[in-house]
Amino acid sequence: MINVQDYYEPTQPTLLFSLHPEPAQAIEAGTKRIEYRRRFYHQEPFQAFVHVTGTHGGIGLFLQISQPLVAAPNRLLANLTATDATAIRNYLGNVSQAVALPIRTVIAIPRLTLADLRQVDPQFTAPRAYRFLDKPAQHPLRQFLLQQPCIKKP
Repeated sequence: MINVQDYYEPTQPTLLFSLHPEPAQAIEAGTKRIEYRRRFYHQEPFQAFVHVTGTHGGIGLFLQISQPLVAAPNRLLANLTATDATAIRNYLGNVSQAVALPIRTVIAIPRLTLADLRQVDPQFTAPRAYRFLDKPAQHPLRQFLLQQPCIKKP
């Protein structure tokens, strides 16, 4: 069986971040290829587990992100349709710089609930922005997540 470890790149940072259900579903379906953020980690390409918010949320995606782009929102949104750009511009508000995260790979895993995650890390809470899973205190959680089976591969 193929698991996330088979796609893991140990030289890249590993993050955990949260998304609302709608953008997470669009990413999984392949209709959303760039995630926009007001501010976010942007130093280099990275990989991330995605925690979907809400009552039926949990971790269910592993993403590989190409080099993030940091620029003024108008520059980041220049090639989008007017409808898409308007919605994203409304989300970004009046920030002078935003971050575009180009999604290179999307891997779905069985949804891990809060109860599942707290069996590995009793103090687990979903991140408001993001959390690095490469820190020693996060290694048990990262190792657990890397062992999850892939149910939808790139």
